[in-house]
Amino acid sequence: MTLLRARNLSKCFDENKVLSRVSFQLRKGQWLGILGESGSGKSTLLRIVSRFIDQDEGEVLFRNERITPVRDQLIPGHKAIKLVHQEFELFPNQTVQENISYSLRFYEPSYRNDRVEELMQLTRLHHVRDHKAKLLSGGEKQRTAIAKALAETPDILLLDEPFAHLDNRNRQALTEAISRLRKKEDMACIFVTHEASDALAWSDEVAVLREGKIIQVGTPLEVYDQPADAYVAELTGSVNWLGDSTSGKRRFIRPEKVKITRNQDKCKWEGVVDTIRFRGIYWDYLCTNGKKEKMVFYRQKADLVVGDKVLLTYSEQDVRRVG
Repeated sequence: MTLLRARNLSKCFDENKVLSRVSFQLRKGQWLGILGESGSGKSTLLRIVSRFIDQDEGEVLFRNERITPVRDQLIPGHKAIKLVHQEFELFPNQTVQENISYSLRFYEPSYRNDRVEELMQLTRLHHVRDHKAKLLSGGEKQRTAIAKALAETPDILLLDEPFAHLDNRNRQALTEAISRLRKKEDMACIFVTHEASDALAWSDEVAVLREGKIIQVGTPLEVYDQPADAYVAELTGSVNWLGDSTSGKRRFIRPEKVKITRNQDKCKWEGVVDTIRFRGIYWDYLCTNGKKEKMVFYRQKADLVVGDKVLLTYSEQDVRRVG
C-alpha cells in the first residue's frame, strides 16, 4: 500500500533551485534512505514532506489525498508525519520525561504515563529521565527527540541526519534504539544522510539525491552493486577505476573483490604497497604501480608491510561499468 507519494517537487530559494522535479513514493512500513552530499536538497525535501514549507511545483499526497498547502494551514506540520530535526528542538529546561510527555498532554494521565514509559524503554533513556535536555549528550538528545516524535505514533517518521555528529558510543546506542524501533513500531520512515554506510544499512530502498535531483532509486544492494554512474559508485563506497572499456564506459572493481595471488598468470594488476590503514576489523592496503595508478584491497590480517610487491587479481564478473 502506497502511504505517501511525492510528484515532481521543485523548490527555489532566492532563484537558487534546491530541488528539481523530485518524485518518489513510500509504502506502509517502508524505510527510505535519501543519500546525498551537503547542499543536495535533502533537508529541504524533508521540510516539504513534513509540511513546514511549500514546494514551488509538484504535489505531495498522503493516502492518495493531496496534502493541504502550508500557506493554508493555521499551524504548519501534519499530524501523521513527524520530523526529527538535526537541532532536536527539545525544551532545554525540561526533563527527558517532560519533553516526551508534552506531545501527550491532552491524553488521559494513565495512557500518557504508560506511553512515556514504553518510549523510554524503547530508546533506553531511563537513566536520564529526570535530566534536563540541555544537559544531555548528543546521542541522548537524538533519542529523546525520536521518542517525542513517536509519542502519538505517527504513520511516517522523518529523520534528518540522525547519526550526524555522534561519537561511536552514542552512535551505537542510537543504532540499537532504531533497530528496536523498526521491530516494534509499525511505521514508515524517511531518513536523510550523507553517509552511505547508514543509508545502505537501514534502508529498504535508497534514493540518491544530487544537486536537487534524484539520479537513482533502488535497493541498497542494487545501488551499491549496480550504480547508475560514477558519482553514485564513489558516493556509496571505495572504487578502483580500471580505465575505459571499448564501449566508452568506465570500468571499476570494489576493493573487497580484489585478492592477492601468487600465480603470475592470474595476475591482473601488479604494484607495491604504499599505505596501510587499520579499520578495526580489517586492514586496507593502498598500492601504486609504475604508471602511478592506484589500487585498494582489504585483508583481515596485517601480513604485509609498506614496500611489499603484490600481485592482485579479481573476477571479470565483479567488474562494473558506468557511464
